[in-house]
Amino acid sequence: MNWLPVLISLSQLMTTSAPSLDESPATAQEWGYRPAQGSIATTTPPAFVWRPVKAAHHYALEIARDDAFNDGVHTWSALPWSSFASDTVLEPGPWFWRYAAIDGDGARSDWSQVRRFEVAADARKFPKPTMADLVERIPAGHPRLFIRPEEVGDLRRAIAGRLETPGKNLLAQADKLLASPPDTTEPPKYPKGTVRGSKEWKAIWWGNRRRAVAVTNGAATLAFAYQLTGDVTYGDGAKNLLLAFCAWDPQGATGYEYNDEAGMPLLYFPSRAYTWAHDRFSEEERKQVIDIMTIRGGDCFRHLRRRTHLWRPYASHSNRAWHFLGEVAIAFQGEIPEAERWLDYAMTIFYTAYPVWGGEEGGWHEGLAYWSSYMGRFMYWVFASQAAFDIDSFDKPFFAATGYYGMYTMPPGTKTGSWGDQAQNLSSRSIANLMQTFASGAQNGHWKWYAEKSGAGTPGGYMGIIQTFRGGGVAVTPPEALPSSRVFSGVGLAVLNTDLLDGVKNIQVQFKSSPFGRQSHGYNANNAFLLSMDGERVFRKTGKRDVYGSPHHIKWMWESKSDNAILVNGKGQAPHAVSATGRISHFQTSDTLDIVVGEAGASYENLDRWTRRIFFLKPHAVVIHDILEAPEASDFQWLLHATGTFAIDGQGAYWKGKAGTVDVEFLYPTKLAISQTKEYDTPPHDWANFDLDEVHLTAATTEKNMAQEFITLLGFNDAEVSVKHERKGDQTTLAIGLPDRAVALKISPDKFEVRE
Repeated sequence: MNWLPVLISLSQLMTTSAPSLDESPATAQEWGYRPAQGSIATTTPPAFVWRPVKAAHHYALEIARDDAFNDGVHTWSALPWSSFASDTVLEPGPWFWRYAAIDGDGARSDWSQVRRFEVAADARKFPKPTMADLVERIPAGHPRLFIRPEEVGDLRRAIAGRLETPGKNLLAQADKLLASPPDTTEPPKYPKGTVRGSKEWKAIWWGNRRRAVAVTNGAATLAFAYQLTGDVTYGDGAKNLLLAFCAWDPQGATGYEYNDEAGMPLLYFPSRAYTWAHDRFSEEERKQVIDIMTIRGGDCFRHLRRRTHLWRPYASHSNRAWHFLGEVAIAFQGEIPEAERWLDYAMTIFYTAYPVWGGEEGGWHEGLAYWSSYMGRFMYWVFASQAAFDIDSFDKPFFAATGYYGMYTMPPGTKTGSWGDQAQNLSSRSIANLMQTFASGAQNGHWKWYAEKSGAGTPGGYMGIIQTFRGGGVAVTPPEALPSSRVFSGVGLAVLNTDLLDGVKNIQVQFKSSPFGRQSHGYNANNAFLLSMDGERVFRKTGKRDVYGSPHHIKWMWESKSDNAILVNGKGQAPHAVSATGRISHFQTSDTLDIVVGEAGASYENLDRWTRRIFFLKPHAVVIHDILEAPEASDFQWLLHATGTFAIDGQGAYWKGKAGTVDVEFLYPTKLAISQTKEYDTPPHDWANFDLDEVHLTAATTEKNMAQEFITLLGFNDAEVSVKHERKGDQTTLAIGLPDRAVALKISPDKFEVRE
């Protein structure tokens, strides 16, 4: 018998059964291969990320000094995730990496293509400890979250001394909880027929979160009071609340999949209460807690895995859920078998795929409100990982810079926020305490100055005590030597200020053109701008979220018509789309002149080019030059939004409000149809009771063209601003007289020139 054909067939079968790699380029919603081919790593070791393979049981990774993988080779042969951060710092210079997938039978794919990267000479060192090291660092006993067993004595001495006042306040909260415990009955599910997004739905959706927090954060507060005092009354009060919570269906009304806003706090508050009051539980009672937290933690972990978070990390809620799961993993290490795997996953996310909305400049695509909310919650992880693992999150470049995002967008005294959902509700005071935390963590005197100038107080509750207990002192440094304006290119944001030190005296232009597109909560139009004066909003993004995903939210706020942008044939940019990208192509700043240029043609389906140039002639005027090119003859609508009303006069409009005045003069084109309305085609729900008082001005072209320019002059506070302009061909020359100087500006679609 001839066995050769059979052997060949078996060999072919083995090759066929091995996993195969899909190395197609990452899409806009995917994290992408990291380090990318030809990239320069600014942290060492860099994060390694690749497209996950469905058939993979685990992965192998190799890095080396040469592309033949003979020199300086590092090999990892059993990695559980398609992302990896090493504990080994790589030396500066060129490196190469490749990966392979291995299935459950041990069959391995071919190696991936080789990718070259370089470690920068000044790369920040940020190695990830091994899992064995991480587990070893967690205290064997309790408490484990935020406070270690050996620190309890120091904490109690601090409460008797420098932290006496916040300690007394915390104990007063605990006494109130003992005297009047929260309602521990299980929150309800939505009645049959409840419409998602309705007033009734919102009341249950958010109401269940509040009830869940009241019970479990109440338990955590009592448990922390037990740590401060050793008084078993507090410890037993915490235990009783936590056991009442354990009677709830973990996959019911407060389950992660049913209502993640209620489910997420039920990951971390019970973990804190459990570790802080651990010795007050019997073995049987501990098992009750462990069983419930195994289910809740497992549901969160499976949700993150199902969303392939390490490769597609842009789901907003998941970007806080992972570190909530990390708290569970720390508290229940050794008691929940899956806890070590959860911890490995959470730490891998932190080192390889977080934060996703901002680069090393510290900006945040989702806007200031979501930045402050998510960063405030992330501080939980900062202090938890510091206590458990001695990891300093501020060693990451993003965290070493992100305080400047808050400082520049809202100088002290500013009463309104920036782009993104809910930002109109913020003020500099809103972020003062967060900035104080940043200042302490990063040892940044500018941020400490901001916090004090903006009214930061002594943080309350147990997290305030922990923050103060663990935080270090930092000297105040006024940012007088910093430029007043700044660009955060990674998120496509330029913030142009006249006075960084005092928002009440500041005139500010914010300009957005984001490479992240219009996804998530950062959906505002690219190349749109905001204007504020004396800390008050003047030209604004409009609408107000009554509930996420409501008709007003989707059909007004997600649309370009709600922003200071431009419509083409009445149509705006692709709404809420990852593909609707922009970018800042030029930025410069000085004491008297700021210039920013954005490109947003890719945001439209019916436009090839939209370049917007903003020339801020500080502090008196702004010139806006828009260049648009469409594939067919089109009409264009230039939009401006404010409160109150505009006084329209010929080719101009005048706005007056609490913050001052703005004279809007449309210099080109000369025949525009200017109108205003206070109507929304899709208003908020009546039950929201919003009194927005917003006006929408439109300057529309009256002739269709494939190419169109707009040149607009904004003059502030009735300053003596004169302008003479001459147009020859496609070049316009402007001679602008300001109260303190003259400015000459030459602009065309291809270039610009400014002389002061």
